Amino acid sequence: MDPFFFGASTQALYGVYHHPNKQTTRNEAILICPTYGQEYMRAHRANKQLASTLAKQGFHVLRFDYRGTGDSSGEIEDVTIENWLEDIETAIEELRETSGTKTVHIIGLRLGALLASATTINKKLNIKKLVLWDPIISGESYDQELQTEINRKSTADSKPIDKNSTLHFHGFPLSKEMREDLSTIDLCELKPHVKKILHIVSKESKNANKLKTAWSDMPAYEYAFVKAPGDWNFVDDVGGIMLPQPILHAITTWMTA
Repeated sequence: MDPFFFGASTQALYGVYHHPNKQTTRNEAILICPTYGQEYMRAHRANKQLASTLAKQGFHVLRFDYRGTGDSSGEIEDVTIENWLEDIETAIEELRETSGTKTVHIIGLRLGALLASATTINKKLNIKKLVLWDPIISGESYDQELQTEINRKSTADSKPIDKNSTLHFHGFPLSKEMREDLSTIDLCELKPHVKKILHIVSKESKNANKLKTAWSDMPAYEYAFVKAPGDWNFVDDVGGIMLPQPILHAITTWMTA
């Protein structure tokens, strides 16, 4: 496992490369696109374990942080959604160069699934497999979800959306510009250019069914419900780490099939 920085020096991205098991090395690489905010912290251990498990199965694996998040450069106030889409493309290029393979798959969690899907509409990226884990199906539904959760927990004196229309959720901001940019992305209106898609959810919902209906005619599409912890908005005093083993196992099994 090698931590390193990559990309332009003025926009350096932090990544962790997991070397494949030498005994079972595959000529395939996997990029893990994380979610954002407190969900990132909640899923960090799961993403790390997933990457390690996939590497043991012979895959080259890269985890990374978007600009303005984690250990990557930049301030979140200066970042746009377009920047994050560019970061995914930069990470794909880096993974191909580091692994020496042209075959790249993507696993996206929550917001990472939405962004990964928006990126893969570019045929030139030539992504083979795409896993959407508990995906946010649109920027609009994400904004509504966060506001509902904020209103449920807020007091009369709290102001989750400030005078600049920045939404604050558990200390992580989404600027007006980011919210507007996200509102233009809707998975139901996208057609990713990939060979195979796994849409995997830890609980069934109206949004999950909406996407399943929209993509059901795509030969590449596969839907799976795997009962597992999936309460992404929960936060406790110790950070609320979540490790949904059934989902991790299901993703690994699908990837190695």
